[in-house]
Amino acid sequence: MVSRSKTGRGKVTAPIFLLVPQVKLPKRLDLAREADRALDCVLGLIVANWVDGKASS
Repeated sequence: MVSRSKTGRGKVTAPIFLLVPQVKLPKRLDLAREADRALDCVLGLIVANWVDGKASS
């Protein structure tokens, strides 16, 4: 006869998790900053072309 310890009967497998501290990584792309930068460029181009257009009229 085979003993219970060799057949695995009556045993329970339980997963064990190890918690480790997390590291905060910087964002690779800051969409808000890029949108503000693009808006500044567009506004500057509009103003520059508007002033140039008025001067040549």
